[in-house]
Parts: sequence; C-alpha cells; structure tokens
Amino acid sequence: MPHRVAVTCSECAREAVFKFAERVTIKTNDDLHWFEKSQHFDCLKQADTNGQYYHSAIYYHGLMGNTLPLISDLPRGYKIEDWAHSEHKFRPLSDWRGTLVCESCGKRSKHTLDWPREAYFQIEYRNQILWAFDRASTAELIDYICASQRRPDDFIYWPFLMKIPHVFLTRQARETVVKRLRKRLA
Repeated sequence: MPHRVAVTCSECAREAVFKFAERVTIKTNDDLHWFEKSQHFDCLKQADTNGQYYHSAIYYHGLMGNTLPLISDLPRGYKIEDWAHSEHKFRPLSDWRGTLVCESCGKRSKHTLDWPREAYFQIEYRNQILWAFDRASTAELIDYICASQRRPDDFIYWPFLMKIPHVFLTRQARETVVKRLRKRLA
C-alpha cells in the first residue's frame, strides 16, 4: 500500500488522509527511557517470530504537522530520517497504525486503519466492493477499466490493477462501474 491513502473521515464523512506511522527498533534500555519521555514518539513492545520481545519507537506522520520534527537530542545511533517513509512507493503491511487528517473538519488524530472498509474511493457493484487508494489510483483504475489493451507499462498502479476482480472488468459492468467511480471522484 502507499504511505498515504484516502479514507472517510469518522467525524464528517468527507475525504480525509490516513498516513501510516513509521517505527524503528529501539536498541538499548537507556534509549527506551529517552523515547518513553519524548513527546514525538510512542513506544510499542512486540514479540518477534521467536517469541523474543523488543521495543519500537513509533512516529505518527502528520499528527503534529506535515514534516518530520527537528530533534537535536535523539539518542546516539538514531537520526530523524530513520522515521521517514521509505522511497518505495508501496509499503509492506505489518502495522495499521497511523494518523487521520481531515482538512474539512480539522480532525487530526492517531488512528488504526480498517482497510478497505474505510476507503473513501469505493463503490459497490453486484454485491462486491471495488476500492482504490486515492484520487490518482482511482483515475488510473477508470483508465484501466476503459482500456482496450491493458499493458503493465501503461499503468503506475499495475500491481494493484492486476488484482481487480473480473466482475468489474466485464463489458456489461464497464459503464456502470466507471460512472460510479467518476461520481466518487467528483
């Protein structure tokens, strides 16, 4: 998934943005104490696949502004860029924590994403739900459904598009599905 997706605001039901939080493993107990006192991070205790426990420092993007904070006193061995989003367009999903930011009503809070139930860009067709990540992926989804030839090089969101259920891609569905997606974009 991308680092940010369009969701339905729980307060006003308009389009909001969900930004995934980033976490970094805490190396020592002294570091853990520093992160526990920090106003910028939450700490999380987790077990790995072997049952060994470790702690992570979680940063919620967009909770206190749109940029990473300037923190000059991070413990040795850490830099604020450790919590920046990866340069990869899509992220592996191991944690659904993040920040919900709604420009319409001003809501800004920590949030656990319930995807795809909270997807803003979703439609129903024949008792099935079709969703997209955001405006750009919705526009590309429309192009994909309308395309007479569907080549991977023509679409940025190809890994997502190739998993669209066939019911949305049939000739009979095309007009209705595209009309509903365009209405959602409007």
